[in-house]
Amino acid sequence: MIDPFRSSGLNVVSRKRLTDQTAAALRDYILTNRLAVGTRLPAEPSLAQSLGVSRNVLRQAVASLEALGMLRVTQGSGTYVADVADTEVFAQIAAWMGSDDLTEQDYLEVRAIWERGIYELVIGRASASDLDRLDEISQAMVHAEDSGKAAAFHEEFHDVLLRATGNQFLVTMGTILHNFFWEFGYRRALVRKPPAERLLDGHRSIVRLLRTRDPGNIQQMIDLHLLPHHSGDKGADGEEGPT
Repeated sequence: MIDPFRSSGLNVVSRKRLTDQTAAALRDYILTNRLAVGTRLPAEPSLAQSLGVSRNVLRQAVASLEALGMLRVTQGSGTYVADVADTEVFAQIAAWMGSDDLTEQDYLEVRAIWERGIYELVIGRASASDLDRLDEISQAMVHAEDSGKAAAFHEEFHDVLLRATGNQFLVTMGTILHNFFWEFGYRRALVRKPPAERLLDGHRSIVRLLRTRDPGNIQQMIDLHLLPHHSGDKGADGEEGPT
């Protein structure tokens, strides 16, 4: 008797492939919903049921994303979106780059090159609603009740800014690079941060400059965002900025 399955050419389903697909679904879920660092994922039974896989396959998928630094599993608590800046990947890259010969000017030049490209795309592609949203976030950032909320608004501002470029690849790479720049430069105290007050308020001036759609204002936006010392700033409205 002929085996109907063998004669039909049915391929054996690879468990590894199923795990990869599950990991990809979880990754897409995190990115599509823009889940913030520290967000707790649904409980394992619920998540496995939603994905249509066994709990064992789910655990393997979670383990693969944990190894990549995208998820963090806390025993007895749950699975959380991880901070890529806290992963070994960042530490290893930073170690390879070294810091002995790094100057603050080197760091600022690279940051400026990166940010110039972002501002150029936003000026050409951002919708009025994109700029309105950036304005709302920049206002909320300045009036935040505490530094934690201000930091959350700051992250949201740059997420919206990247999305306003209209380049999905840049959104993903931009989030990673933004975190890396912050980790390598500021967390390691290799460069000086702009004064907190100016760093927050400067984002409102950046939005005003973006609204002009004038590429000639890009250098001023870079200076507002990056320079450690920028006393006597002239804002987009011509008034003295905070120092």
